[in-house]
Amino acid sequence: MKTNSTKKIISFFLVSALFFLFSCQNDDRTFQLNTVKLEQFEKEKSLPEQKLFIKVFKEESKISIAETELYPSDLPLPATLKMYPSPEMNLYGTSYHLELWGNITGYIDRCSVHMDDYKIIFPIDMEVKGEHLEISMQGSWK
Repeated sequence: MKTNSTKKIISFFLVSALFFLFSCQNDDRTFQLNTVKLEQFEKEKSLPEQKLFIKVFKEESKISIAETELYPSDLPLPATLKMYPSPEMNLYGTSYHLELWGNITGYIDRCSVHMDDYKIIFPIDMEVKGEHLEISMQGSWK
């Protein structure tokens, strides 16, 4: 009985060590953003019904590296939107931000990605928040 218990303890420590090892390796790896989920945004009463989309920006660039498909603002949230193209991002080495846009009103709001707030492990579903906006980034490590 004692050897069975010892095997379980050793197995637990080995699995824990492997888990920790793989979670720390993402610092050098590239993240591929596949979709974003528009969780919520604070709708102003003055905003017309329109098509919404999200743009991704690297650091403070004014040129987006990707954007989502369009989503009608009158439909319920959350909404998962495909990203085109599916950008490869170094989340630990570069700053990124996501912006919500409307095809009529233009820019609506923005969320910054602060990797210091997260420890990402395998496939990602990371929520980023702005003052009036909440988005979930979904993808995988390469």
